[in-house]
Amino acid sequence: MKIYVSGSIYGGTQKIDTYKIMINELEKYGEVLNKQIADPNIIENEKYQKDEDIFKDLEEKMLIADIVFAEVTIPSIGVGYELGFADKIGKKIIAIYDETYTKKVTTMIRGNKRIKLIPYKNIEEIINNLEELLKVN
Repeated sequence: MKIYVSGSIYGGTQKIDTYKIMINELEKYGEVLNKQIADPNIIENEKYQKDEDIFKDLEEKMLIADIVFAEVTIPSIGVGYELGFADKIGKKIIAIYDETYTKKVTTMIRGNKRIKLIPYKNIEEIINNLEELLKVN
């Protein structure tokens, strides 16, 4: 299984430790295509790449992904764009959010029944159910 992971970077990296945990767990079930989102130096590293090249690389990875797994606690234009694109091309989307940090995510995600939205209080809740969540139907 090829897994594309989405999470806020330029909107704020408060959940970067959660991204690291999730990527580590997701790798047990398949290939994570964009592990760099868990790199604390990602913004610095992107300074040496053209925006168009980053966009093209991420778009290509999303096209070959079987599933998009998003951490949506921190509002992010980039994550919203990625989820809209993934939805448009028919990808299975799982979005998780820390309800101790954010009580509600945007209506555009809550209202889209093609996105499986899952709140958590502790990331272990997601990890303990990951195998079931990742089943592609």
